[in-house]
Amino acid sequence: MKIDHTGGFQQNNEKNVEASYHIAFMVAQQKKPHTLDETLIKPSILKAVEIVFGEESKSKIAQISLSNNTVKRRIDELALGIKNQLIHKLKHSVFFAIQCDESTDVANCCQLLVYCRFINEQSIAEELLFSNALNSTSKGSDVLSAIDIFFDQNGLCWKNVVGVYTDGAPAMLGSRSGFVSLAKIKTRQ
Repeated sequence: MKIDHTGGFQQNNEKNVEASYHIAFMVAQQKKPHTLDETLIKPSILKAVEIVFGEESKSKIAQISLSNNTVKRRIDELALGIKNQLIHKLKHSVFFAIQCDESTDVANCCQLLVYCRFINEQSIAEELLFSNALNSTSKGSDVLSAIDIFFDQNGLCWKNVVGVYTDGAPAMLGSRSGFVSLAKIKTRQ
């Protein structure tokens, strides 16, 4: 690839990549299949640009990459960026609380959802921290293990957890082996 003396190619390429990210983000927000970009959105944009602005503008817009793999990669990168921002906020928060919900999906697989509540710029924020399929059972020790692994991988400390909330399921509330009891022990260590 060559860049002309004005940096024109570089600027065009950056704008194409930026446009690709914006479109991928909008598709993810609408919870639509990312294959929609390649099969509907790009052809629609190209036709509209051709009609309104002409063939030259259409060829510029055609350079925006909206292939299936590119859009998937962009959505994954955006999700990772959001996760990293949330982890950064939790690391710099004096304390935070977690809320856990374990349930079974339609395929009879055990799913764990963990939300966090923390102070963000003088207001309380609540965000989905992570979701995870529990491979074995949904006992309190399994839930604790999944959260502990996530905390270790992301550098979060149990000592900053000031509240643990659950849906009241027996696996969560058991007096000895329930998740809440095990989490209390973790926060004291």
